[in-house]
Amino acid sequence: MAVYLALLDENPADRKQAERLLYRESSYRSDIGESLYFDTFGSEEKFLPFMEKYDLALIDVHEKRDGMMVVVDMMKKGCDFPVCLCSGEIDYKKKYGCDERYGFDNLYYMNKPLKASDYRAIIDMALDHKKNKPRKVELRSTDETLYVRPEEIVYAVMNKDNLSVALTENRFIHLPCSMDEFIDTIGIDTPGFISVSEKAVINMDEVVSVSGNSFKMSNGAVIKFSVFSRHRILKAWKNRVKK
Repeated sequence: MAVYLALLDENPADRKQAERLLYRESSYRSDIGESLYFDTFGSEEKFLPFMEKYDLALIDVHEKRDGMMVVVDMMKKGCDFPVCLCSGEIDYKKKYGCDERYGFDNLYYMNKPLKASDYRAIIDMALDHKKNKPRKVELRSTDETLYVRPEEIVYAVMNKDNLSVALTENRFIHLPCSMDEFIDTIGIDTPGFISVSEKAVINMDEVVSVSGNSFKMSNGAVIKFSVFSRHRILKAWKNRVKK
């Protein structure tokens, strides 16, 4: 299994030291059949737009605002992976640890300088967390990237120039990819999904009703399915409903 780690630290010397230890840890992980990938950031503006791709974040900033304020923004955006505040100039645990407003379940504290054993322990913890975390897929359009659980996808339909993906809560994203590429992304063997034609894939759990050769979806859309595959598609849907 792989761990994707983000290090956000304004101090260039601290980043350099962290990179040295993380390269060493990456070699160790490779030897035991695991993978460690990491990116380092010197500002929150560079990190926050891409935070959802990571499994673990180590943070210490204070020039514009301190690390806890960055963590608050992350939690508001639905951060579901471990975050560690690394105390250098600011003792985060002393400053915020007793304040219930900042008692996030996936927030941890460590003191600088971090040793090799510190990185190993926090990465092991992130691995355990990832094993029990719902899988997310990356949906990347030309101007935004979403990380969603497969069950948030209602359907995908191929248009002339792009693939339109409908999500729960009336969200949509348009992807510059083929249907085959989309199927590879979500994994067509993911429970609940079925290809109903060359141009459409649906989440059978989001079907409200069936009429003729079409499904009515939870967002009101009507998705037609192949007449030639009608028996196979309806059988798969009925079996899904029974579950």
